[in-house]
Amino acid sequence: MRESKRGNVRDPACPGRQLFDLVTARWAALVLVDLEDGPQRWSELRRRAGGVSDKMLAQTLRDLEAGGLITRIVHTSRPPTVQYALTDLARGVTSALHHLQDWAEQHTSDYVHHRGTHTTDSTP
Repeated sequence: MRESKRGNVRDPACPGRQLFDLVTARWAALVLVDLEDGPQRWSELRRRAGGVSDKMLAQTLRDLEAGGLITRIVHTSRPPTVQYALTDLARGVTSALHHLQDWAEQHTSDYVHHRGTHTTDSTP
């Protein structure tokens, strides 16, 4: 059994920082939350993400796969189909991402209000 070593996400050289950055990337967090519903095809992920470009979704999926957070499943049907699914590693973070998503949705009006009243002028 491999000994687990805790990382430090505040250390830029720590691999834990890279994992943190990967999980919290704009499109990655949405994709991970969407995949919690089960394996999905690329087109479904694109539809659900709302606004992601083909290039960014492809890059996000490659990054998540390279980081061990998702797996690419190729079905040898005719025509061949591809689905993406969460790995066990990613399952541990999706509940935290759901809480973050819920918090953002609950506080949208507060955010909009503060954005509307904030100015960049620092004079009193």
